[in-house]
Amino acid sequence: MAARLSAIDSISPAIELARRQLFRPFRWSRWARLALVTLLSGEMSGGGGFNFTWPQGHGKRSSEFLAFASPGIEKVLAWLPVILLVIVGVAALVLLWMYISSVFRFILLDSVLYDRCEIRAGWRRWQPQGISYFLWLICFGLVTLTGLAVLVGTPVALAWAQGAFREPKQHLVLLIVGGVLLFLLVFAYFVAAAVVGLFAKDFLVPMMALENLRVMEAWRRFIPMLKTDKGGYAIYVLMKVVLAMGAAILFGIIGLLTLLALLIPFGALALALYLIWVGVGLHWNLTTIAAAVLLGAVALATVIYAMGFVFTAPTIFFQAYVLHFFKGRYPNLGNLMAPPPPTELCPPAPAPAPGG
Repeated sequence: MAARLSAIDSISPAIELARRQLFRPFRWSRWARLALVTLLSGEMSGGGGFNFTWPQGHGKRSSEFLAFASPGIEKVLAWLPVILLVIVGVAALVLLWMYISSVFRFILLDSVLYDRCEIRAGWRRWQPQGISYFLWLICFGLVTLTGLAVLVGTPVALAWAQGAFREPKQHLVLLIVGGVLLFLLVFAYFVAAAVVGLFAKDFLVPMMALENLRVMEAWRRFIPMLKTDKGGYAIYVLMKVVLAMGAAILFGIIGLLTLLALLIPFGALALALYLIWVGVGLHWNLTTIAAAVLLGAVALATVIYAMGFVFTAPTIFFQAYVLHFFKGRYPNLGNLMAPPPPTELCPPAPAPAPGG
């Protein structure tokens, strides 16, 4: 049985394991495959936001905008097939991405645990566990959304029944206090859901892989482990947040520098294409539009793949961090990662005596 390491003590061996697999020796082909695994497993995450600014106007212009923004039922019905098609298409793409990332979660584990990166063989090997994990993610997402609707909808409905929204000035204290409490409840709810998802991703996946389990059976085996070491797992979650923030800052800067470096060849290529466009006298048509879309897709894929290269190192580290923390709490993993016992060098047997 491997030694039970704390969340802090697991950092050093995880760094050493990631360094050994990535740099001793450095192999371009392996790093290229790991970059693809990093992208498709969903371990490379980013953030961003959209800021929608509504047009503003006065007088007649405002009324014209409101009239345009409120189309009749005929216009809505005319666009309804397109809207439904877009919704179904987006939902299908999201489900496809979830399925691919579910299988690649096991391929990532396999790559770090066994120091190999077999994408095709890994896809065939880990599809049953990946499908189970994928179905659990769908159910977990639906349950989470339903719980959120109940958590938010119940107090809002009660406040509406009390007339708090019809006469806000008379219920100002209720709205302020209730709004703050509701925000804290929603925040705690999201934190709890995130912790459940983290435990499933980090701890259930190794159990499913090593014992060929389904998700619910893995949960039944993991919960007793969690109860016996609640403090250790709580510190693990906190350390995971701290390490993730540090990695996001460090590798975010590296990723930004990589993007700036890519601007040089992309800019030179764009200038060359523009000069060719002007010199030949091309115009926009179906062929040139298709070529522009193809070149844009290639450029976008290159940028995304470059980000996968950058974030391969922290991805391997975090997977190694999970393994070193969990190996002392999960005997099957600990026995697999235990170093082989030293072989005793026995002296050679003496030669038989002559005539004996």
